Amino acid sequence: MSDSLLPIALPVLPEDVRARLNAVYERVPGVSCDGCDNPGKCCWLTEEEMDDDYATMYPLYAVEYVNIVDYVHAHFDDERQRAVLDAVDDRPQRCPFLIESGGCSIHPARPLTCRTYGVLNKVSQVKAVAASAKGAMSPHWISSFLSTEQYTVCEHTVLKDADKVDAHMQAMVSFDYERELIGLSDAVDWLDDDRQSVFHEITGKKKPTRWTWGGFNSLAQASMLWVKRHFDKVWKASFLGE
Repeated sequence: MSDSLLPIALPVLPEDVRARLNAVYERVPGVSCDGCDNPGKCCWLTEEEMDDDYATMYPLYAVEYVNIVDYVHAHFDDERQRAVLDAVDDRPQRCPFLIESGGCSIHPARPLTCRTYGVLNKVSQVKAVAASAKGAMSPHWISSFLSTEQYTVCEHTVLKDADKVDAHMQAMVSFDYERELIGLSDAVDWLDDDRQSVFHEITGKKKPTRWTWGGFNSLAQASMLWVKRHFDKVWKASFLGE
């Protein structure tokens, strides 16, 4: 896509918002992937997973998208910036930030969905958390938690912060993290008026709150001419935008 990079000045994300975002991230227990026999396999879909509509680089929140854009501008050279900011695939087979060694090129700025992956390493643990929340949480929340988290366990991760696990799982099943990130996303002005107008006209919404990296890029990084001509098709084809 030509003429795609926008002249975004740093920092895009206000420092007080970044501090609140990092405070959310700090609540998530850290894990080590050193014992994995195939580093990066959780960031690269098999053909079967592609056919089953799995996603890699799961949807992230708008505040996280802006935070990553800041990181890309600050740490990537021009060629690498263009490569990741030009990526508009809503569901790529391989995460655009995965490096050859299996590591993450945006690890300090990675979104919540990547941070929570593998905190638990058994589906039985996820089911136990859901069972303990019955009667205290909305059945819909519990169902959503189950349907998502049972696919994010990893038997190869090693937990670093066991003391954070109980509070973390409570935040996960109660969607406490999500409510905080939605609030931060709603408070950040990251779209210019023209792009926001096109988005509102097509979707009826003010701006996207949660979407994929490629989806956000298609609205925020493409030339305005491209957005006017093609964004309606992008949105209609996406099933991961909110």
